[in-house]
Amino acid sequence: MSPSSHTNAVHAPAASNPMGKIVALVGVAIIVFLAFTSFSVQKAVQSNTKLADIRDLYFPVLERVDANIVRLDKMEDRFMQGVMTGERDTVEQSQQYYAQGDQVFAEMIALYPARRAELVQLRSEFKAYRDLAYKTSMGMIAHTGSFSDIGRMNAQLNDLKSKLKDFRQSSYNNFVSSLQQTQAATQLNLYMGMAMGVMNLLFMGVLVFFIRNNLRMTAVIAEQNATLEIKVEQRTAELSQKTNDINAMLNNMSLGVCTVVHGNVLHPEYSAYMHSIFGEADLAGRDVIESLFAHSDLGADTRDQVAVALSAIIGEDMMMFDFNSHLLVSEMRVHEPDGQDKILQLHWSPIKNDQDAVDKVLLIAQDVTHLRALELESASQKEELDIISQIIKISIGKFNEFIESAQAYVAENDKLIRAQKTVDTETVAALFRNMHTIKGNARTFEFKLITDAAHLAEQSYDYLRKDPDASWDQVQLLAELQAVVDAIAHYRVVSEDKLGRKGRASDMLTARGAFVSVEEILSLKSALASVQREVGGEALKAVQAQVAQLGLVPLQRLASGAVDSISSLAKELGKPTPHFEIIHGEVAFNNAVAQALKSSLMHIVRNCLDHGIELPQERQQAGKSVEGHLRFDLRRQDDGVQLRISDDGRGLALHKLYAKGVESGVFAAGSQPSPAEVAELIFRSGLSTAEQLSQVSGRGVGMDAVRTFIEEQGGRVSIELHEPHGLDFCPFAFLIELPAAALSMS
Repeated sequence: MSPSSHTNAVHAPAASNPMGKIVALVGVAIIVFLAFTSFSVQKAVQSNTKLADIRDLYFPVLERVDANIVRLDKMEDRFMQGVMTGERDTVEQSQQYYAQGDQVFAEMIALYPARRAELVQLRSEFKAYRDLAYKTSMGMIAHTGSFSDIGRMNAQLNDLKSKLKDFRQSSYNNFVSSLQQTQAATQLNLYMGMAMGVMNLLFMGVLVFFIRNNLRMTAVIAEQNATLEIKVEQRTAELSQKTNDINAMLNNMSLGVCTVVHGNVLHPEYSAYMHSIFGEADLAGRDVIESLFAHSDLGADTRDQVAVALSAIIGEDMMMFDFNSHLLVSEMRVHEPDGQDKILQLHWSPIKNDQDAVDKVLLIAQDVTHLRALELESASQKEELDIISQIIKISIGKFNEFIESAQAYVAENDKLIRAQKTVDTETVAALFRNMHTIKGNARTFEFKLITDAAHLAEQSYDYLRKDPDASWDQVQLLAELQAVVDAIAHYRVVSEDKLGRKGRASDMLTARGAFVSVEEILSLKSALASVQREVGGEALKAVQAQVAQLGLVPLQRLASGAVDSISSLAKELGKPTPHFEIIHGEVAFNNAVAQALKSSLMHIVRNCLDHGIELPQERQQAGKSVEGHLRFDLRRQDDGVQLRISDDGRGLALHKLYAKGVESGVFAAGSQPSPAEVAELIFRSGLSTAEQLSQVSGRGVGMDAVRTFIEEQGGRVSIELHEPHGLDFCPFAFLIELPAAALSMS
């Protein structure tokens, strides 16, 4: 017996009422079907409602995002047109697009509260781009901006567009995901409804009703997609018009604009001005180095660097532009066929793709030849005005005396250089003294051009003096000396041609009085001597004494140059201007002695201010006034005059001089020379206690020059120490002694 037969046998009594079972089964089925149908209907209604909500949310948002992307393109178009045409009104038109776009952002925030934070950020960046683009465009129109600002503006625009596209894509993805979920639920309901529809067509009809609604919603979505495609076509047309406008601007602008693509070749689209600025008929597809730099003054190495840099940048990450942009030349000179040169200014900017890699490099070339000429002319005029301002600060007499003495020193240096073929210690020392004196006197009057030229020549002499293996390069030395001669001549020409002060003739009538020649003075003195012998009288003696002073230069005037320079020198050293005291400044000297004494005083005053007088804080700690004090005391003697120059500083650094003496081999290590012997080292050429080299001191030539100048006039100079106590700081005075002949012209 089969199991089924057994079952039938067991339940045989119930078989008498099979309809009840059928009814029960049908009833259960109906109940299950009704329950499922109710559930399915409920889900279908919810899906239908959800689809309507999706449509009401996403389509308005997507439309507004697309509209703002189009507005961004229009804003960019207005900004670029404004920059290219220089019209502010065109830039101002962008404001209405910004206002519309900002209003649309506000509407999206209200429609899409779930992504409110992102929309608020996009709205802020939309405003930031508007502000930067407006400021940059107005700056370029006013010629106060730079191409780097345009680069930042484009970068910010591309970033904003990218974020808007990302927002639209994510919103669309949310919509598609929701739609797919709803469609999946609908399909499940459809399949189960069809299975259950065999039992009841009524329930099948209900399912068909909801399916039809879903299909209708799908049709609505398809219609919306078709509308979006139309908008994309419209935007494509607008972009085509924008491209045409840009091409029109490229053909009419006075800038060379092109792009360099992979392989270092030029893109076919470039401004028409490229033909005229580079003198090439066809640039499309040509190598950028061969076509643009062929007639430039750039060397082969520089051109290779540009080529290698472009190859390393294009197609690579943006950081490669940052690493290699310094190799891209910013300015070059191009040789024209007619023999003329023009100067081109080059600006390079990277253009990125969606992967943030450099797709190509934008090159903007501008002819700045005229601008550079104006800059050079302006610089020349400024230099001339500076020289005029320096000259007019001093009297005509002082200027002429400076020029004459400087010319005498350079003439002597020229003679020494031409006569010498090898390095000679005495010759180098003389060259050094003369040039150091020129530099010191030029610094006194703040003649910067002469000071700088003299300083360079002095450095060469210093090299010859210190390096035993140095070679005598006569050509270089004469060239450096010629630079000093040219600087002196430039000042003289400005004084004579621009200020009308023609040589010594300008001294004939000045604020100090009339000019009288030496011959006239000697003739007047001879006549007075004859009258004195024949007539006599005290009054005549007084007149003769006054006439005897004519043609001589008093100490007061000799020291005036050093006094005039002391303020600028003190400021350079960070010290207050010291007080000057001159005793018997009326005593006068003949011209030869006066010139030597004047140059000596310059060196001595600089030495006192730099080495002797302390810094303000040190003087305060020592109980002294902040300002230093310089004293010139001139005394007549039977056989001449004696000039004592001193300051109230801490004195001569005997210990430093001794250390320099040991270092240079003058003193043996451990020797005990007297303070006077150590002090004498101050006059040794090349020895200085300055801790660092400067244009004020540190060469070790100043006091050597003073001794040479004074001894050439038959005098002598020495150091007078005041109560020395060992080799420490010791107060001292410079003692200059001159013969009686220094006080007369004959």
